[in-house]
Amino acid sequence: MGWLTKIKQIPLADVIFDSKFHPTKSNILVCATVSGDLFILDTDNNTNPIAVELNDHHSGSPIRKIAFTDDHNIITAAKTLKVTDFNTGKVIRKIKPDEPRSKIFSLLVIDHWLVCAGDDEGRFRAWDYRVDRGTFMDLKQCEDHISDLDIDSQRKIVVASSGEGTLTAFNIRSRRMEEPQSELFDAGFQCVRYYEHRGKVLVGAEDSAINIFNIGQWGNISDRFPIKTRLPSRKMAGNTIDSMELIADDKYVVLGCSDGYLRLLTVLPNKVIATAGDHQTGIESLTVNKNTNVIASTDHSTIHLHQFEEQKEPEKPSTSSSNFFSEL
Repeated sequence: MGWLTKIKQIPLADVIFDSKFHPTKSNILVCATVSGDLFILDTDNNTNPIAVELNDHHSGSPIRKIAFTDDHNIITAAKTLKVTDFNTGKVIRKIKPDEPRSKIFSLLVIDHWLVCAGDDEGRFRAWDYRVDRGTFMDLKQCEDHISDLDIDSQRKIVVASSGEGTLTAFNIRSRRMEEPQSELFDAGFQCVRYYEHRGKVLVGAEDSAINIFNIGQWGNISDRFPIKTRLPSRKMAGNTIDSMELIADDKYVVLGCSDGYLRLLTVLPNKVIATAGDHQTGIESLTVNKNTNVIASTDHSTIHLHQFEEQKEPEKPSTSSSNFFSEL
């Protein structure tokens, strides 16, 4: 068994936009589709994995993002945000953004009462998902879509990657942007994750590189990790790092790329450890089960499940003088 071993793949009848594992039910995977349907899958069921299907959950609007609340209910984002009771399938809260014409690109649950989103116009907003209190926070610091969001372990600073090629940090407690915003990079930013045990923030970009920022030093990068592509050389510029997750107690990084390859790697030292490339198209979504280290990735209408297992490096033979003379 290697670092990444294919378990199975599950086909659906619609294009998958996003997927998320349930926080505590290791076999449950939730998928959202372009037609606005929500599928709850039992990945252990080899005969009929679709446990629940919520059709037209957003009245036919594409569901772009899924998240779980702290009490394990589902939040979905289309033209509106809906909080759905996981056990009953009933919508218990609906949030209508002030600008319904803008499309939500990224979604993040901050804590037990706040959820935030970034849209295609570069606006960052947060709401109380328990009750109707209007918009908690509304800032526009980007000129292009906010592609991804992540928050630190203190649940204080949200980092936002933007398609314009900037990283922006938002202070949730003071409801303001943390200065400075990063300089404008040539390639758009597609995904972002805190890498706190090394004091870093990792940003995947359209030029097939990970840009590495020091936490709290948002102006410019401290390092850069180019990722080699499996595309023909004439298409290298087209390979992007579209999604990123941490695995194995955040020791390793998993990337979903537009060339159809999963990549497992370490950062600092920067090293690609393993790849898995059986996706037919670019990887659309990526989620990691923190309990079992199973990775779910999607391409078009298929879910691919891979098992991560850490491999020990072979011990190097000793070259000490005592061992050398003992053999004489």
